[in-house]
Amino acid sequence: MVRLFKKIEEAKTDKYFRTFFYIWIIPLLLIIIFTVLNYAGLPKEIPLFYSRTWGDNQIAQKGFIFLPIGGTLLLGIFNLGLGANYLQKNVVISYFLAGCASLVSILSAITIFNIINLMK
Repeated sequence: MVRLFKKIEEAKTDKYFRTFFYIWIIPLLLIIIFTVLNYAGLPKEIPLFYSRTWGDNQIAQKGFIFLPIGGTLLLGIFNLGLGANYLQKNVVISYFLAGCASLVSILSAITIFNIINLMK
């Protein structure tokens, strides 16, 4: 457990890793706040599953709007934790994992903002 905290402290000092962390956390916090503030105004069903065929298959209950947020949070914690672990061993893999978490956070934020604005 002490080794894990040492790895996190080392990751905090890395400029690029810290930047990826901020790019991950800021959109995540913004979509959480935006979703909580607009949740009451959402209809019972929202268009969430864009990969399915057009129509009722894309519709989900409004509580499912938190699914992308939870996925972004879990993926970010996993990728950033694993990236912090590999920072001293392989910087490229560490930055790649942190960059993927940041990209998923940005794309999730865009998706949720568009869904909520579509439903207003």
